[in-house]
Amino acid sequence: MHSVQIRNQATKLRKNGKGIYDIAKALKLSPRTISSWCKDIVLREDIRNKIHQNGKLKARKAMLVYTEKLREERLSRIIVNKKEGMKMIAPLSSRDFLMVGLGLYWGEGYKYDNSELGFTNSNLNVIKFYLKWLKLLGVNKENLIFRLTINEVFRSKEKQIKQSWISGLKILENQFTATTFIKTNLKKADVSNLNTYFGILRVKVRKGSELRNKIMGALEHIISCL
Repeated sequence: MHSVQIRNQATKLRKNGKGIYDIAKALKLSPRTISSWCKDIVLREDIRNKIHQNGKLKARKAMLVYTEKLREERLSRIIVNKKEGMKMIAPLSSRDFLMVGLGLYWGEGYKYDNSELGFTNSNLNVIKFYLKWLKLLGVNKENLIFRLTINEVFRSKEKQIKQSWISGLKILENQFTATTFIKTNLKKADVSNLNTYFGILRVKVRKGSELRNKIMGALEHIISCL
């Protein structure tokens, strides 16, 4: 049995705009007990609004805490997944490298009967891998020709974008042919986001028809195994 003083304290807190759960926590009682004591209290409109606003604020705070917890859990899972992925493969052998490169060329390389050994991508790391793969096949960087394709919106930034590729791939400016400009609607990119826009780079091998034929033969062999 609770004392009259405790009960009066609870009703007083309620009349001053405290929530049921806040009162229960302050007095170390159950919310059900506090609710039964305060059920007949008629609150002024300003007090009801105060309680309502406090409730909304607490709900928002609780949601922020909850979403942050979910975010941290998601990031932790990603780290664990990546570590598991790294364990799935040992250091890449030459054959592993060859097969990954064939897969890349199958997806992004020129496969039509134009006798060109060409590859197009917009990701610097993918292009880096491709150049290393070509070196494995006996192609040096000096035998490569590059063509940059960028959106017309970035025409004034052409030199800066090209320099990003030159620095990232350690290639020479005289290996580039004239830049191609295209007009497409950009939903996420604009002139201000140059740090994330690099256009598309085509890599062509000089006199690469024989190597292209070998690559196509390897891909046809893979297809025959399906």
